[in-house]
Amino acid sequence: MPGTLAFPSDAFPAYPALEIDQPDGWVALAGVGLPLALAAEVPSGQFRPNVLVTVQRFGVGHTVADSRAAVNKSLKALPRFTQTLREDSVEILGAPGMRVEGYFSDGKGGTLVQALRMCVLENGPVFDVVQVTGTCTGPQTEAFFGQVREIQDSLRLAG
Repeated sequence: MPGTLAFPSDAFPAYPALEIDQPDGWVALAGVGLPLALAAEVPSGQFRPNVLVTVQRFGVGHTVADSRAAVNKSLKALPRFTQTLREDSVEILGAPGMRVEGYFSDGKGGTLVQALRMCVLENGPVFDVVQVTGTCTGPQTEAFFGQVREIQDSLRLAG
C-alpha cells in the first residue's frame, strides 16, 4: 500500500536528546559530526583533552551484551591497552550499561588515558547505544582526568 514514511515517527523514532555540562576552559567541538563533543583549551600544539558522545542505532534483538562485546573488541585493538577500571553493570541515563577506564600507547612514545561509558537505550522498535568517551594524555591526567569524569557524570537526557 502506498504511503509516506516519516522520521521521526513511531516506526522511526528520533534519536535521544542529550545534554552535557561544559566547564570553564572547555569549548564545543560542533564541527566534528558528533551529537556532542567538547575539548579543553590548551596551548597550541598540545593534545586537547576531549569528551565525545556518540549515538549508534541498532535493530530488534540488540542487547547490552552485544554492545559490551563491541566495546571490548575496540579496546583490545588499541596498542598496549591496559584496563584500570571496569564496571560491567552500571546504570547510565537510566539504562543498563558499562564503564571502562585505561591507558594505551599513542604510537609516538606517549600514553593516552581514556574513560568510556556506554549504555543501551530502548527506543520503540530500536535500540540506541550512547557512548561517552573522554581522553587525555598521561601527563595531562592530573590536570584533566577529574574533569573528564565530571563531564561524563553530567550526561543526561534532555527535556
